[in-house]
Amino acid sequence: MDTFQSPGPPALPPQPQPPGARDPRVLPAGAGAGFWSEAWRIFSAAPGMWILILIVYVAISVVLSLIPVVGSIAHAVLTPVFAGGVMLGCHALARGEPLTITHLFDGFTQHRFGPLAIVGLIVLAMWIVFFLVAFVGLFLSIGVSGLSALADQNDPSVAYGALGASFIALCLVLLVLSCLIFMAYWFAPALVVLDGADPVAALKKSFAACWGNVGAFLVYGLIFIGLAIVASIPFALGWLVLGPMIAGSCYAGWRQIWNG
Repeated sequence: MDTFQSPGPPALPPQPQPPGARDPRVLPAGAGAGFWSEAWRIFSAAPGMWILILIVYVAISVVLSLIPVVGSIAHAVLTPVFAGGVMLGCHALARGEPLTITHLFDGFTQHRFGPLAIVGLIVLAMWIVFFLVAFVGLFLSIGVSGLSALADQNDPSVAYGALGASFIALCLVLLVLSCLIFMAYWFAPALVVLDGADPVAALKKSFAACWGNVGAFLVYGLIFIGLAIVASIPFALGWLVLGPMIAGSCYAGWRQIWNG
């Protein structure tokens, strides 16, 4: 029987089914809290190894960030590859197997690297479009305020009001777009390595799962905000725990939505 070697009730075992054959379940809003409780069990099953994995990943990210342009692109493409390995680590714990540092690199195996890297490329393209929309929107916002100033040179507040309204509208649009990108990406690495889904199908299924469980993710997000505040005090040391728990919560969401 699959279980986490940790205190508390064991997680439900994943149910074997043909890869990619499952459709996402719709969970109650309270399931968002359940993602975090299962994430804690995943972390507490191997806390020292989880912290080591996080430190190694952060170190790799810092090194890549020091390489101009190419490093940033490589980081964006490789992030799903590392995430896929972490999902395999969570899955190993669920089967009662030990978590090791090599799980971080399990996404680099020949049959996994290609699909995960394609996920990274697609998500990178999404973010490029996002920033283009942000740039064009900002340009248009400044243009609108400028036209307002020309139309009413005796009342500068009109221009400031137009600029403020345009900026708020732009921020709302960008917030929605960023949420859509995160929804498409969230479960994609897990679906690739655990369900054998192809990159495009994984992104579509991830989006469908997040959209169908928006209530659960609202609860999940509110809890995350509280945990992030606590983890940041003092000196952000709590992120050594919260970081791995975020990964565990993603696995928990995959398991409950597709295998619950």
